[in-house]
Amino acid sequence: MSKISEFRIGKGLTTRPSEKEEIWTKRYLEFTVKMQEQFTDKDLQDAIVAAEYAIDNFLGQPAAPQIPEFNPEELMKHEWKGKQTGEGQYAKGSTSWGWDFKDKFSKDVVTVLEKGPLTIGEYEFTLSGTIVNAKKKK
Repeated sequence: MSKISEFRIGKGLTTRPSEKEEIWTKRYLEFTVKMQEQFTDKDLQDAIVAAEYAIDNFLGQPAAPQIPEFNPEELMKHEWKGKQTGEGQYAKGSTSWGWDFKDKFSKDVVTVLEKGPLTIGEYEFTLSGTIVNAKKKK
């Protein structure tokens, strides 16, 4: 009689975020569970239930919004609101900048920024009230 040393369990979920669009979202998660050397049938059943619960919990969470592709260097060319010199120029050595985000970013990017800092390339973007701040990482 062979003995189970590990098992694999996976589940997927396909959803249609909007009935107006023909775009479907697919998510899948798979675990490989290694069993102890000595285990009972109850241990095996408990491991299966725990793995399935973890997968169901993951699939039940809303997917993180996709961040649109953009070049952070391009963002640095926008009109910045920040520390300026008397001549309306940005002070030399400034390490962070900011601007009003409403007309610069998509809703998806704003949603991501609301959850916390976003690092893209050598820049870290944060949301502070109505301002998106960009800080060059050291």
